[in-house]
Amino acid sequence: MKKQYAWWIDFLFGPLLRVIGFFYRSYVANRARLSLFMANPRVAAFFKILTVLVLVGWILIWMLASEESRNRLTEEVKQSIGGFQSGGSD
Repeated sequence: MKKQYAWWIDFLFGPLLRVIGFFYRSYVANRARLSLFMANPRVAAFFKILTVLVLVGWILIWMLASEESRNRLTEEVKQSIGGFQSGGSD
């Protein structure tokens, strides 16, 4: 009797659990690989500098844009940031 229930559970949920397990193992392996990669001080410094340069680039784009484009960009950023807030009221 138990074997029949086990077969049905495996039949119904087995593929889903295998897929979840595959993605979980991939996630854990990639996080470990990224941790090793970012442990190198030169790599970490490079990504910090790259992040700052991208931020400065967006600030320059915002400063050099026309007033209409600047307002549109500001509104788009507000909407995208607002979309990530949970339970916030607008």
